[in-house]
Amino acid sequence: MALKSIFDKFDNPYSALISRPVWMWGAEMGVNQFGLSIGNEAVFPKAKVADHALLGMDILRLALHNCKDAQEAVSFITNLLKEHEQGGDGGYRGSLKYHNSFLIKDFERGYVLETCGKHWALQEIRDVAAISNCYSITDDYCEVDPDTEKPCNFKTRYENKLVTFFTKGDARRKYAYNYLKTSDRELTNVMNVLRSHMTADQKIKKGMKSICIHSGPFIKSEATSSMIVDYIGDKFIIWFTGSPHPCVSLFKPIVFSGDKTVQGFDNVDYSVDYSNDATVLARALVKNYSLFVSEIKTIRDKYESDFRKLLYSDLDTKDPEQLISECEKCFEMEKEYVEQIRSLIG
Repeated sequence: MALKSIFDKFDNPYSALISRPVWMWGAEMGVNQFGLSIGNEAVFPKAKVADHALLGMDILRLALHNCKDAQEAVSFITNLLKEHEQGGDGGYRGSLKYHNSFLIKDFERGYVLETCGKHWALQEIRDVAAISNCYSITDDYCEVDPDTEKPCNFKTRYENKLVTFFTKGDARRKYAYNYLKTSDRELTNVMNVLRSHMTADQKIKKGMKSICIHSGPFIKSEATSSMIVDYIGDKFIIWFTGSPHPCVSLFKPIVFSGDKTVQGFDNVDYSVDYSNDATVLARALVKNYSLFVSEIKTIRDKYESDFRKLLYSDLDTKDPEQLISECEKCFEMEKEYVEQIRSLIG
């Protein structure tokens, strides 16, 4: 209801590739034609969450469709918070009410923006950053909303510690941050973070103490689709799974040419069918995880390596049309991969 009441106020002129739940308009992450990328995580405040208000995912998608860069997105989001309540129910079958943490990036700048109602704190990314189901900004913000009393430890003031404890968000954020901080800035290391089970042997661990979350008897949450935006010079390449369980899924490349993307992902029916097929395969691989580790992982990693070699070779000389052609070739190669894997798992 809240989205409908303000939707017509915006022109939404910019195209975006998004990852979204099938039951809502908004997105949990995405990137637009200018290379502005935004990710969202639920955070749980002490304050009551409004029943009928703007979902964080709606806010995220509106920003992608109406902003060109990270600074503009920060202003856009904080203005939405000032003028309209955030909240609502983001659950599918059950109820899930929360406020929002945003990771906002473009070619030049990156920000973490954490919110509680109309309150917010902004942190400019100087090196690396990670967000999860927890507040992370304390007194190290570069800017905070004018109505928040100062001095302020934003996390201490607004976070519901009990809910955050059960989400294990602090542990996941700390693990991701430390991994990125101590690793080379390589695409494969970012993939490794998203695939991590936060154990030495990287065996599947059900529950919330894992970046790559797997549902269990009591915890029904799981890692859904994964997306990486790689900025190289004046170009950006998107890598995505389109399926849950990044630990077993294949990352594929996709690019923009103007306001258009490769493949048929501007078609909702195509996108849903693609995701459904990829999800079926990912869940089959989780059920056959021993086979995946012993045989299939090497095959998957080789395909991803071939994708990277194809796109990144002489990248500075390539125009968008050539990159689109190479991405289309990768999707054809994916079909070969899928057939090969299906024959192995039966």
